[in-house]
Amino acid sequence: MGIRRLIQLPDRIWKGLHSQGLILLYHRVVTLDTDPQLLSVTPEHFAGHLEYISEHYNPISLSELYQALKAGKVPDKSVVITFDDGYADNLWNAKPLLEKYGIPATVFVTSSHVDSDREFWWDDLERLLLLSDQLPDQLELTVKGRKWNWDLSGDLGAESRRRYEIEPKSWNVTMASDPGPQHAVYRDLHRLLKPLSHEEQESILSTIAQWAGMPRTGRETHRPLNVSELKELDRGGLIEIGAHTATHTMLSMQPVGIQRTEIIRGKESLEEMLGHPVQNFSYPFGGRVDFNRKTVEIVKEAGITTACANYGLTLIGSTDPYRLPRVLVRGWDVEVFSSWMKDWFNE
Repeated sequence: MGIRRLIQLPDRIWKGLHSQGLILLYHRVVTLDTDPQLLSVTPEHFAGHLEYISEHYNPISLSELYQALKAGKVPDKSVVITFDDGYADNLWNAKPLLEKYGIPATVFVTSSHVDSDREFWWDDLERLLLLSDQLPDQLELTVKGRKWNWDLSGDLGAESRRRYEIEPKSWNVTMASDPGPQHAVYRDLHRLLKPLSHEEQESILSTIAQWAGMPRTGRETHRPLNVSELKELDRGGLIEIGAHTATHTMLSMQPVGIQRTEIIRGKESLEEMLGHPVQNFSYPFGGRVDFNRKTVEIVKEAGITTACANYGLTLIGSTDPYRLPRVLVRGWDVEVFSSWMKDWFNE
């Protein structure tokens, strides 16, 4: 599916557009056994992406893009690489490849997760629901005053089970069917947890962990950066560190006071760890419904110069630096990646 169909613009409009730049959104560079949210790109594929970008496009930093936007013209075929969340593999797997190809990047870090032994909530949900050998038959939770009950003893059908047995670790949320009842529960709880505050998410995950008989301590493969790793990622100037709130909350669903605390505390905590200003920001989740006008106002008040969203559009010279669009990169090989790049640039 090309970007034209993705945002449903008529061909006659696309033919009139001149795409000057593009911001790519990655999360992780790692090889995983399971990846239900499709957040990871293998090191081999990421290397292929970087090589292709270096040969066919003009990689620039987010700071260079900001200066170009101030001047009113983004250099043709500019590509900015960004990462969200702050996984440790951004240092161990992504940075060496970025250095090899001399390509800058910005890593947006959720400050409260630095040095934490907890996984991000979506990873924790996967660990508790999808990776347990034996779960109780019934799960009961209260979310925002409403009681929910799930039956995990059932069977979602022979066809789904047959597919899952052929590729037992390949399930992800883009698939139409669920191989087991726990996958349907995972979908429901992901939807229910996303708009909640960090404290509400933590309370519910602790309840699920107790129900599943599992600890809250996260997996080594899914851990966030620690402070020393954050400083090492920042060292050398090739990678810029940006803010991504304190707890990765969906800002549009929070009161203005909580939004302000999340944005300012996330920025100031990183500045304290790094010893220098942090001027770039990305909205958690980043869809159009995930932040609002007040969010943007607070970001500006915090002294941030650029803020990245997450919806698929390319850049022109007049793009709002506080609503920078990005395109989400999946774990594609270089052939698929190059096809998407050509489509995004309308080549």
